[in-house]
Amino acid sequence: MSLVTDHQHAEELHRLARPQHGREIRRLTQQDGVRRGCAVARVEGELDAALYDDFYDLLCRCMHTDRSIVVLDLRAAGFMSIRSAALLVSAKADAAARGLDLRLVCGRKEVERVLEVTGVRHLFRHYPTMQAALGG
Repeated sequence: MSLVTDHQHAEELHRLARPQHGREIRRLTQQDGVRRGCAVARVEGELDAALYDDFYDLLCRCMHTDRSIVVLDLRAAGFMSIRSAALLVSAKADAAARGLDLRLVCGRKEVERVLEVTGVRHLFRHYPTMQAALGG
């Protein structure tokens, strides 16, 4: 088993052991008008322990798109836990294995700081705007 597979297996066991709280993080929408081949997942609110399972589910849905580029729009996320940031490492590896280009657009210094401190930021090219992320 690879490190990514081990992490995914552990997270799945954790998810199954927790009661479902029924809150959905946000939607996965497909952005055709700006650039073909892009899917956009928008996250709003705080990516803390209460929404971790929903964030995990959102990232899983992103991996099963028919698009070649997935942009994770975190501009409306006011907080990101270290655990949620670590989940992006697995998501990036999973995306690469599927031939997907996973991109981040942040915007808030609080979220950027967590990505920097956890070492996740260097895995993703910096896109200052959605237009830049969708344009290449």
